[in-house]
Amino acid sequence: MSFKKTYVAPFSRKSAPFSTDVLYWKKLSAPILLKEVNLIDYVDISPIEPHFIAVTCSSRVQLYHPITRMIHKNYNRFKEAAFGGVFRKDGRLLLAGSEESALKLFDVSSKNLLRVFKGHQRAVHRCQFFPTDNHIVSFSDDKIVAQWDMPSEALIHRFEGHTDYVRCGATLESNPSLIISGSYDHTVRLWDKRGQKEMFCVDHGSPVEAVLPSPTGSLLFTAGGTEIRVWDCLAGGRLLSKISQHHKTITCLCFASNNKCLASASIDRHVKIYEMTNFEVIQTIDYSSPILSLGISPGDKTVAVGMSDGIIAVSRMEEKLNETEQESQEVVSSTKRKKSKLFSDFVLTDFGISEEGTTHDLKYDHYLRKFRYSKALDCVMSDVFHYRLPGTAVALFQELIRRDGLIIALAGRKGKQLSKILHFVIRHIRRPRFMRILIQVAHTLVDLYATKIGEDKVIDDLFIHLIEQVTNEVAYMTDLMEVKGSLEMILVGCQLSPKSGEEQYAPQSMEGSSANLSSNKLEPSESAKQAVVVSIRPIHIKADRA
Repeated sequence: MSFKKTYVAPFSRKSAPFSTDVLYWKKLSAPILLKEVNLIDYVDISPIEPHFIAVTCSSRVQLYHPITRMIHKNYNRFKEAAFGGVFRKDGRLLLAGSEESALKLFDVSSKNLLRVFKGHQRAVHRCQFFPTDNHIVSFSDDKIVAQWDMPSEALIHRFEGHTDYVRCGATLESNPSLIISGSYDHTVRLWDKRGQKEMFCVDHGSPVEAVLPSPTGSLLFTAGGTEIRVWDCLAGGRLLSKISQHHKTITCLCFASNNKCLASASIDRHVKIYEMTNFEVIQTIDYSSPILSLGISPGDKTVAVGMSDGIIAVSRMEEKLNETEQESQEVVSSTKRKKSKLFSDFVLTDFGISEEGTTHDLKYDHYLRKFRYSKALDCVMSDVFHYRLPGTAVALFQELIRRDGLIIALAGRKGKQLSKILHFVIRHIRRPRFMRILIQVAHTLVDLYATKIGEDKVIDDLFIHLIEQVTNEVAYMTDLMEVKGSLEMILVGCQLSPKSGEEQYAPQSMEGSSANLSSNKLEPSESAKQAVVVSIRPIHIKADRA
């Protein structure tokens, strides 16, 4: 049986493994490309299964199946261009604006046109449902933000204050009475529909293309130009941060990973994913054309991107492999490793570092072969291993622990020999990659030399220093755990938001509105019945008399 040399695990200080967030987004499959007739104005994904993709393009809104990528339904009751088709929270209704200065409400399942809301003077580019009642809000090029009653098609209130096109807006799930609007006049305004007044106004500094409130309503993200700005709504619109990672105009924003990440898309053909804690980019996804719209389904199962050349890129998050597939991959990888060992003298590590193996025994390996553990330990206690190659000394300690020779190697030492070992342990015991091994070495040293405390003052001082190092590390870990607990409480508070879906949608009765919000009870109005795109006039042919 041949002697197995001591394995010193290589360690790279410059390179580090990918974070879990980066690995998570790398599971996104290559996109399937779908072609439309014109640029993609807006993409929205249904909040309920199977998460249909609503694509607003030209004079229609089309629903794509996220798995088959085939057209599921087509809503084409528009005479001119359609804009900003969005789902309601229960996925039953679809609302879209149009170049006709009107909004149209559709039943998703039957494709029936249920309501037509008229009152704007120019095109309506964006619209939203209120989360808890039967009202909707529209954002128009006539500089008006309008609130509508869904059952009666009545205009409730017009919010005036913008001086240019209003091209984006949102409602708050945490506070259904608030409306956020963004305009090309560089301002973002917060409106209260209860008092029908403006709460505050902030200046973004460039035409605002997208607004996105956090689920709790405490933060507001605005996008315009090449910059994303973060505002504190609770402090009256105080600017918290500026994010500038794109080099062309940012067109849309959305949340991902259960509101733990922020995603932005730009006409620079990039989608960037940000960590919500520090707003650092954790993933960048490249596309072939300028991006105008972005949608991410709950659970990040589907990512849909609409581009200026009419291309829709649909990516799916790869599913986890089952046990059989994992076993087959492990067999293949192990076979590759065996073949590589037959023809290579290099060692492959977890960090991708290759180090050439030595062809001769090192000095400490020579002593290990002869079971002279004390001599082997003395070889790695020199200054070279102490300062430059501590990993080799720790690897030897690990090998001695494996052989049950650690006590033999440490016993019977005095003066300088023992002080070298204590100096090494004190210097490196707080390093995370050495801590597990050196804690066991420290325990063994205390057990062996506890009865000899007081014989040598230098050794006593070193043991006291070791105690101080361990005490400081325990206090440091305690502080870290306290900070971790505080951060977890903050993050949990930020993640608390009303659940989307049919169960959380609780309609309330409003004055002058007797109809229920459920689409199966909301019948088409007279104006919706009369909104015919193409009318065919019957032609009566008179028969010639003989």
